[in-house]
Amino acid sequence: MPAFLVSCRANADVKWIIYSDIDPPQGAPANVNFRRMSVEELNERCSHVLGTRVDIKRRKLCDLKVTYGVIFADDLLPFDFWGCSDLDIIWGDIRRFATDACLQAHDVFSSRKERLSGHCTFYRNTPEVNCLFERIPEVRTLLSTSHYEHLDERELTKYVRLPSHGGRSGPRIYWQEELATNAAYQKALRDESMTWNNGRTLGPDGRELMYIHFHKLKEDMDTIDFDTPDAPVSFRINRQGFLAG
Repeated sequence: MPAFLVSCRANADVKWIIYSDIDPPQGAPANVNFRRMSVEELNERCSHVLGTRVDIKRRKLCDLKVTYGVIFADDLLPFDFWGCSDLDIIWGDIRRFATDACLQAHDVFSSRKERLSGHCTFYRNTPEVNCLFERIPEVRTLLSTSHYEHLDERELTKYVRLPSHGGRSGPRIYWQEELATNAAYQKALRDESMTWNNGRTLGPDGRELMYIHFHKLKEDMDTIDFDTPDAPVSFRINRQGFLAG
């Protein structure tokens, strides 16, 4: 979490809202807002807004990502775009990739090539885009199951480009390139380190990435030598963990 929060701090024009029943960590940056909510309260909110019984267990939360535009509509009112995210991420310079020009030209921005990304997809904050999940057949039945149905990635990717009920074409989507570390990328890493340096994330080859997703590395990680208030200028990310300097 310290490495995640340090990387958020460097993206001052992006805001995060984290709904959680734990206390905010010391030194959390001003652009990361922790809002207290228990799993039971989230289940109740989702069930009420979506009109189907939702009971979150384990990865089931990922299915709900596509519904955040309606679930958290009040909290998202100030924003032109909202996005879903994970916590096993080190952010680079987000706006170097999701530029004003790119966002103005698209309604959906994904970090994966030709697929929607569950760990980072931005959606234009409009009623039509916020309800894209409604295009998935039997979506409320799928939301009410107890297991992960891959709605945020596989399923919505299948249907996102369908015309709307009014006959209008589907949303304009940016998904031209891979902007982060996918599973294959992480599995291929051995002793190499990736780097966060002054708000930018770099692979071992020096290629700049929008962020580093370390979901396939974290089982091996057992070290971090800094805390959020330490605000390191740079740190390395590898199978050992997070090492400042």
